[in-house]
Parts: sequence; structure tokens; C-alpha cells
Amino acid sequence: MTTTDVEALYTVERDRFAEDLAGLDDAAWRTPSLCRGWTVRDVCAHLLMPYELGFGSFIVGLAQARFNFDKLADRWARADRRTGAELTRPIAKTSAAGFAVPGAGELAPLAHLAIHSRDVRRPLGLAGRISPEAGRMVHNDLTSGKHSVGEDLLRGLRFQATDADWSRGEGPEVSGDVATLLSALNRRRAAAEDVAGAGADEFRSRLD
Repeated sequence: MTTTDVEALYTVERDRFAEDLAGLDDAAWRTPSLCRGWTVRDVCAHLLMPYELGFGSFIVGLAQARFNFDKLADRWARADRRTGAELTRPIAKTSAAGFAVPGAGELAPLAHLAIHSRDVRRPLGLAGRISPEAGRMVHNDLTSGKHSVGEDLLRGLRFQATDADWSRGEGPEVSGDVATLLSALNRRRAAAEDVAGAGADEFRSRLD
């Protein structure tokens, strides 16, 4: 997988998401997202943080947040006063190459977009899905032990995508499309209600 391949996949997912955003009305932008405490608008403001918050400001902001990244991200999203339409235009111009988070891996921009686009789409009832190839790559990256999904969620279960050639682990099955599994594995409780299989209840219990 080359940088060009990642950029191409990112562009496809970005364009699909921007098209979804372009059709939202004011009520949709105010809808609570899957990110606790954030509206759809807040999530979209957060999506721009890696592109608009420079390295120096990132370090200063992180220090002010007592090195709590989640707190920094929350402050950024809430401080951004742009409307949904004003956020959609710059989102539509982002690129994988422009994603600037210290220490982020090559697939970080694709994962960031895939996870947060689901945070927006599910509560709005939008049908947009992640492409099988993008979903497979992000899942492999996030379940490799180096990133965000811990063994406390993965151990003793088999995760099976229903719309892509991806599976992980052994044990009772937890199944869903790649977007649903990605969201659920990132501890979105609402998304976890959408998974199926003999291991689904056990998986949901691990989120409590």
C-alpha cells in the first residue's frame, strides 16, 4: 500500500461524505452525533482540527488541556463557530497528505474520516458506507495492537465484516458491515447495538 493508494481511498471517502453533508439542513447539523456531547456540527469541526491546528498551537493547546487529547479536541470543536455549510467546504478540500497530527501513522487520516463519518451518518439515518478496501485497511491498522482498539474488546471473539473480506480473531462471532464494526470497536455504544452474531451480547457487555 503506497501513499498514493491511501490518498486515492481518502479522496473517495471524503467526496462521498462531503456530498452527504451538502444535503443537511439546520436541524440535522444540531443532531446529537455518536460522539458523546457533540452534535453533527461539532464532529465536522473536529474533522478539520488536524488540518487547521498547527504544530505549535497543538503543543500549546495540549499543555493547556493538561496533555489530555480528548479535552483539547473538545475545546477545539466547541470554540469553532462556523456553520455546517461553512465547515463542509473545507472538509471537501482536505487530503490525506495534509493531515498533520504528531506521531500519526499513514492510515490515520483515512481512519479519522471513516470513524467520524459514521458518527454523523448513523444518527441521521444516512446510508453511506465505507468502501470495502478502505474498511479492511483501517480495521487491520486499528486492531494490530499499535493503535486504538485494545485486547479488552477483541479477546476471545471473532469479528466478521459482512460487506468486505475482513475478519479478526477466534471465538463467538460479532458481525456487521465494516462501518458498523469500526464504529462499535471505537466504543460507540449505539453502533454496538447494530452488530449481530453469537458474540454480540458479550461484546456489548465489554463496553459497560
